[in-house]
Amino acid sequence: MVAMPSLNNKHKLQPHMKNKISPFVLDFLHDLSENNNREWFNDNKSRWQSAKADFLEFVENLMPELYRMDNSIGIQSAEKCMYRIHRDIRFSPDKTPYKVHLAAYIATGGVKRHGRPGYYIHIENNNSGCGGGIFMPETDTLTAIRKEIYYNIDTFKSIIDNNDFKKYYPQLWQIDMLKQAPKGFPKDFEGVEWLKYKHYVTMCDFTNTDVLSNDFGSRVMDAFRATYPLNKFIIDAMN
Repeated sequence: MVAMPSLNNKHKLQPHMKNKISPFVLDFLHDLSENNNREWFNDNKSRWQSAKADFLEFVENLMPELYRMDNSIGIQSAEKCMYRIHRDIRFSPDKTPYKVHLAAYIATGGVKRHGRPGYYIHIENNNSGCGGGIFMPETDTLTAIRKEIYYNIDTFKSIIDNNDFKKYYPQLWQIDMLKQAPKGFPKDFEGVEWLKYKHYVTMCDFTNTDVLSNDFGSRVMDAFRATYPLNKFIIDAMN
């Protein structure tokens, strides 16, 4: 059984570290959502640079505590984990050039990629959140995860039914679920619903008040601790 990390005060981030997002970050993202064009962005580049630096400092200060919890993330820099602000509009009907959020993905294995489970932080005006798990796993990886669930259903259920997990993640991300049991698995399996997922992703929401609060970093770390056992379960399946 995967042990659930304790969520107690000894895990609180140090008070001298940056433990929240500054208000001007949300202000910039709000204004960007209202003026999502290159001319406005270029005129406000100094605001973007300040918002980016603030977010990177926040994420960078999470890294040591996250590494202590899960050293499979390796030694990474926040900048390499951060997503670009520019949208890929080549195949999208939405031609607005910029994302209206800041986000970083701290993957296990030391590389920012969705082929590995990891920890995700998303800052957006009135739409922030964080979580973990694995998004869009390759076919072989997805099959391995489903087999791990099939052969270790009690361990999997102990993770998702844990009170600390359910506090942050009442359910897994349910987008693109299969209608029936995946090929090769019995339809009458007691945990068949857990085999229908295409992504094993956790996500919890934060309000603007949460994001600006003095203990926001500690809240994010508590949410990351809650999803750690799921990440460990997925890593075990992949090995």
